[in-house]
Amino acid sequence: MFAAAAHGASLQVSPTSVVVPASQNAGGLTLENTGGTPLHGQVRVFRWRQKDGVDQLEPARDLVVSPPMLRLSPGQRQLVRVIRPGAPPVGEETAYRLIVDELPDPVAPDDARHGLRFMLQYVIPVFLLPADGPPPSPELHARRVQASGRAVLELHNTGRQHAQIADLQYVAPDGRRHAIAPGLSGYVLPGQVRHWPLPAIALPPASGAFQARINGEPVAQTLPMDEADR
Repeated sequence: MFAAAAHGASLQVSPTSVVVPASQNAGGLTLENTGGTPLHGQVRVFRWRQKDGVDQLEPARDLVVSPPMLRLSPGQRQLVRVIRPGAPPVGEETAYRLIVDELPDPVAPDDARHGLRFMLQYVIPVFLLPADGPPPSPELHARRVQASGRAVLELHNTGRQHAQIADLQYVAPDGRRHAIAPGLSGYVLPGQVRHWPLPAIALPPASGAFQARINGEPVAQTLPMDEADR
C-alpha cells in the first residue's frame, strides 16, 4: 500500500491479495469509505511479470475489473469483481496487480481540492491458478552470487506458483540469526529470480543456512542451496 500527501484518508481495501481458482472465472475485493465525506476511486489492472528480478507492469487485456470507477458515500462498501473472460492459464499461475487509487472529489470547491490531503493508493496482487497438473506450489533454490558488484542471495523459483518472501534471514552455524530482509520483502514469480544483499557474516565460505517464511506460513523454512553454492 502506498500513500501520497493527505489528511483524513478514508479508503480501505480488503483482502490484501486475490486468488482466482481455475474452477472460477472471477474473484473480488471490497472497497470501503470509512470517512465522513464521499469518496471517489478508480481500479486499474496490470499484467505482472518479472525480468532479471525486476517487476514489470503492462495494461492487462485478459483480465477486467467491474466497476473500474466508483463513488462511495460515507460508510458505504462496494464489491469490485475481478473477472477472467477466457480460459484459465495452463502450466503455471499468471500474476496481475490491481492499482486502487483514491481520487480528488471533482465537484469539491477549489480551496478543498487544493488543500493538503492524502490520496491513498493500494497495490493488490492477483493470481490466476492453472487448470492442469497438481495444485501449484513454489519451489525455491538459493545461492550466493555477485550482482552489480556486490554479494547477494539469489532465490530462484522453479515452481508453478509465486513465493511471497517474509523474514528472510541467515542462520549461522552457532545458531545465531541475522536478518537479511525482515518483514514482507517481495515476491518471486514462477520461473524468476530475486536478489537480496548479503550481510558480511553470510558471505562465502560461511556454511550456515538461509531461512524465510513463504506465502504467509507461520514457521520459517530452510531454503535449499544449489549444488554450486555448497
